[in-house]
Amino acid sequence: MKTVAEHMALALRNLEVTHAFGIIGKSICPLVLKMVDHGIEFIPGRHESSSGFEASGYALKTGTLGVAIGTSGPGGTNLLSAAAHAKANNLPVLFITGHQSIKELGIPQCQDSSSYLADLAEMFRPATLFSKLIERGDHFSTLFNHATSLALSGKRGPVHLCIPFDVQTELLEECNIVIPQPESLVSYNYHDRVVAAINSSQNPLIIAGKGVNRSAAHNELIQLAETFNIPIVTSPGGKGAVPWDHPLYHGPVGVGGCSHGDQLLNQSDLYIVLGSRLSDMTICNLERDNHPKTLIQFDNDPTFVGKILTSKTIQVSGDLRQNLILFRNNLNTDNISERSVEYVNYSDEMPILPELSLASVLSTLSDLIPYNNSIFVDVGSHAYTAVKWYKVKKPGSFIIDAYFACMGNAIGMAIGAKLASPAETILCLTGDGCFMMLGAEINTAVCKGIPVIFIVVNNKQLDMALKGMEKTTGRIDGTLFEVPMDVVKFAESLGATGFKCDTAEQFASAVRAAIDLNAVAVIELITDRNEIPPTAHRSLNL
Repeated sequence: MKTVAEHMALALRNLEVTHAFGIIGKSICPLVLKMVDHGIEFIPGRHESSSGFEASGYALKTGTLGVAIGTSGPGGTNLLSAAAHAKANNLPVLFITGHQSIKELGIPQCQDSSSYLADLAEMFRPATLFSKLIERGDHFSTLFNHATSLALSGKRGPVHLCIPFDVQTELLEECNIVIPQPESLVSYNYHDRVVAAINSSQNPLIIAGKGVNRSAAHNELIQLAETFNIPIVTSPGGKGAVPWDHPLYHGPVGVGGCSHGDQLLNQSDLYIVLGSRLSDMTICNLERDNHPKTLIQFDNDPTFVGKILTSKTIQVSGDLRQNLILFRNNLNTDNISERSVEYVNYSDEMPILPELSLASVLSTLSDLIPYNNSIFVDVGSHAYTAVKWYKVKKPGSFIIDAYFACMGNAIGMAIGAKLASPAETILCLTGDGCFMMLGAEINTAVCKGIPVIFIVVNNKQLDMALKGMEKTTGRIDGTLFEVPMDVVKFAESLGATGFKCDTAEQFASAVRAAIDLNAVAVIELITDRNEIPPTAHRSLNL
């Protein structure tokens, strides 16, 4: 017989999980030790939130299950932000938290996870696709099978299991674990309506969202655009769905967008939306009177489909890539109306500043790094400056969460991604505000020899909040760091190699040196504090 902990460790190993991320504690110790015994490397983090983000980065790169572990009570609550982030990004992560022994339920205990204090099963329910307390060992296999099948099929996303100490150590005679099989969920009833809508449109526009990157539908996107000769714009999360210099690419829209792309939004009579919720971050510059006549929306989650715009909507449910393949395979090219699209230079004018412009630095960054790269971008003004100016060469290599927008997520995600994809050059673009939250996680990368390059934009303030508040309220309360961070000193104290740059030449040299170093490197980039980020259109009215 084997314990529940051992059955779970073997099941995760059979799911091809090679690494798990978290912080160990008494209530979760039996499981962690069995996972290590069965060849799953445990990566101890510096904060559970970062461990959750690492599991998400691992899941994104492998396409398989990520695993994040926290002990009972605050260890579990610290994982909640990462769980919500994974749900917003459709990332299959299993969040595992500890719990006091069931036989001790009702006795006041340190780090309580029960309904008497911090009921983790309830707390995780809205932040995941499934959350459950496993109260008995003979319930384990049923609940584990259900959780992993939800995580890895359909719209995919995080799940949570809370496992009491005595349940982990309970012996089972048998345990039936079912390995989920990939599903291809597609819609078959939309084909003729989509073709007819495109052919009858005068100014169609493809809005490529985060779903293109999540489903790796980059080739299918380009085939669709080239077949019908339709211009493409990208949402903030869809940045990198198409190379920056493709003739049909007309730039980003929304927060971090270019003026040309937003102009197309307001002139088009048909949107073909691929994997975007059309949040305020994407359509903040769309005038209500300019909503398109027709909307074709491909999305695996129907929650917001057809509910944001006033347009007549054709809904296409299921996996984006598989739906686009099905559409292409059933398309009669003789029925396509001819249209011409002119190539345009969608770039806006580069800002000219007395000190180093972040826009100018980011516009050249992709020329400094190998083609086989991924850049994880944190939340803040630096993020939307990157959305506007960074030139993506490799489709799918620009990863940003502009929807849940949790500060500091990119730090952990980059670490998890590097473990999953060691041959890639992995970079993290973050800001001093994000870095002060979860920057200690670089010590995890140092201790485990995970060579990520961290670029920390240091403008000594919460820049996006400051600029937005100043514009809308005339005040900047709570946005300045009276004692600015010395990023290099902090990085070096945690074992990383640090570079400080306040010129474009220094930055280019530091990036090349960091790549050659093949170790954890932190590049502090001192930029002009007065640079206006491309976020001003999304304003707050008080």
